[in-house]
Amino acid sequence: MVNRLPTDIVLDIITRLPTESILDCKLVCRSWRNLVSHHPSFAQMHLARLHGHDSGKLSFLAVVYKGRTLENLLHYFEYNENTDHETTIHNTRRMNSTLPFPFRFSHFRIMGSFNGLVCLFGWQDNVYFICNPMTKEYVMFPNYISDKFSTRGKGFGYLNSTNEYKVVEFYEELNFIKAAVYTLGSGKGWRNVGQWDSMLCNVKSSCGAFANGAIYWMDCKERKLFVFDLVEEKFREHVALPPHPQLGSHYTPLCFIGDLGGVLYYYAGTFYNEITNFRSYEIWLLKKKNNIPVMKKQVEHEPFGWSKFSLPQSKHPFASTTYPLTFTKSGSVLSYCQYTLDIYNAVASTSKQLVGFAGTGIILCNIVPHKNTFISLKELGEEDVKTMESAEIEEAKAVT
Repeated sequence: MVNRLPTDIVLDIITRLPTESILDCKLVCRSWRNLVSHHPSFAQMHLARLHGHDSGKLSFLAVVYKGRTLENLLHYFEYNENTDHETTIHNTRRMNSTLPFPFRFSHFRIMGSFNGLVCLFGWQDNVYFICNPMTKEYVMFPNYISDKFSTRGKGFGYLNSTNEYKVVEFYEELNFIKAAVYTLGSGKGWRNVGQWDSMLCNVKSSCGAFANGAIYWMDCKERKLFVFDLVEEKFREHVALPPHPQLGSHYTPLCFIGDLGGVLYYYAGTFYNEITNFRSYEIWLLKKKNNIPVMKKQVEHEPFGWSKFSLPQSKHPFASTTYPLTFTKSGSVLSYCQYTLDIYNAVASTSKQLVGFAGTGIILCNIVPHKNTFISLKELGEEDVKTMESAEIEEAKAVT
């Protein structure tokens, strides 16, 4: 009976299913397999449904250490706040354990994940690796210049308005800062898009954070953000950073930037919270003033809409830095340290551990939000697309 349904109806039904269930659908019959793998509208319809369905489920990819070595593993996990507290973290597994990473060395980082496409960069190899773990497609290409020590910054972002995925590098040459852009599927490779006075930038080699159509890097010396507009492909006016917390000898001057639920955040430092008797972290958000969540106190004198809140340190005895990860549907903040995933309710000022990896040999290193999709690098127009070999998916046990 199902096989007699018109293709459009079957397409409408299957694209509403969870990603893992769609993989099972490919095994039902040849027509369904062809629909999932080859229908020109399938991937975009499924992606639109993922974005449009606010189920309270969030998913992530993490690079982990195991046994004191970085094993080039990507671990996938989900958080669902609509379930009871004992099972909010589930479906934690090692994903594609035989990913054909081109890196000869172990030092690499997830630069970002958009619509299921993950960008990694191997620092010592100077190689970009972009893949979709679900479709097993991947491409890799070197950085723009051969001298990796001249690179000041790099970043990866996605423009929804044009459906473009872009990798950006800027580097120093003859007292100028020059920028180059690689647009996936354009067929143009790297493009040099302009140059600026190098005296305006004190950014050292680092991965930028993408938010609001731009990639940001932090200039620690001048205490400002260096901003590259992905639409216009040029640098914007610098953005001043908020002040450090001034709280005496308990202050730790650790600072960095990142993406928190699509919003740029500035991690300003560490201070001792006398109310909770734990260290807390001062987090600032860069948002439009009319779009700042009620849970945060807006700083009116900042023209760019900086707002801040405090994130408590993980209570794990060996935790060092606690990193904000994303906002949940209810407005809480998911965070992580090397050994735990935690959740902080800013309204109630309460924090609890969701899952711990103590005793598993796993140390969390680099986590980004990620959605499992069927977006195809080939359909985007990339020419030198390769396919990964089949890989086992192994469950990773965690201590709740």
